[in-house]
Amino acid sequence: MKRLLTLLSTCVVSSSIFASGYDIQLYPLSFNKQTHSWSVGEGKPITDRNGYDNQASFTRDNGGVVFVSDRKGQFNDIYRYDINTGKITQLTDTPNESEFSPTETENGLEYVVEQGVPHQSVWYQQGNKPRTRAINSMIPTGYYATHPDLGTLMWARYAYSLYFEPKGENANEGHFVVSNAGRSLHVIPEAKKFSYVHKLMDGDRVIKSFDPISKQHRALVSLGTGSEDYAWGGLTASGSSWIFNVENGRLRAWLYEPGGSDLSKTSWTPVADLTPPTQQHQKANRIAISPDNRFMTIVWSRN
Repeated sequence: MKRLLTLLSTCVVSSSIFASGYDIQLYPLSFNKQTHSWSVGEGKPITDRNGYDNQASFTRDNGGVVFVSDRKGQFNDIYRYDINTGKITQLTDTPNESEFSPTETENGLEYVVEQGVPHQSVWYQQGNKPRTRAINSMIPTGYYATHPDLGTLMWARYAYSLYFEPKGENANEGHFVVSNAGRSLHVIPEAKKFSYVHKLMDGDRVIKSFDPISKQHRALVSLGTGSEDYAWGGLTASGSSWIFNVENGRLRAWLYEPGGSDLSKTSWTPVADLTPPTQQHQKANRIAISPDNRFMTIVWSRN
């Protein structure tokens, strides 16, 4: 824990890094079994305003998108967009603190609460009930991925390191996983493993899997010049699935084979060129895929 606290004291970053000027676009997504290829339909805006609307993820029933917004003022709250009606509903209302990284789980809405430097952690909320802690550790967590049976993989804010808290335990220095990690953490579909981005000394950024039971890491695919953010989707009957990513304005996909060799040489498959929603929008970054693979969201930065 002493090493972690040293890193935190020397790498403090203001919450102002979350700059305004982001919008969320919703796209239909489909897979052609004959050509074994993905296609993307015309997008429509979930948000379109000067402000911070970001960090979208789909609800478990595929009917909505939860996201973070500063539309009520200085601090961020969580909102839900209904795909069928277009209605936006506010889910949290905390005038003196911000929430980030919302995901809907079987235990309710899970999200990060920023309560001042360096206090930041992951919480659950079920309906209108008071929120409860989702992790026991006081490690200040900026991003996370939770497996319902295993526990939570945490990205320690300011330290750029990952820690794993097994379900029912309290993570400490002994639960350190890896350093120089990116913010995009995920549970690998239908597996007791996680994925993360490892930023290597030579400048390469590699998506890797982490098995918290065996403690093994496996290199999957290099991001090259693609965005740091990626999403999983397209699970097949054989257990294969796809990783989606944006590179230079183009959506691409990579087929993950559970039994494949380390750092597969299989190239990314181009899916579609992404046209900015308006002249005000310039760069596509964060991406999410619905559980039924019928929709995708992309976050666009504004000029």
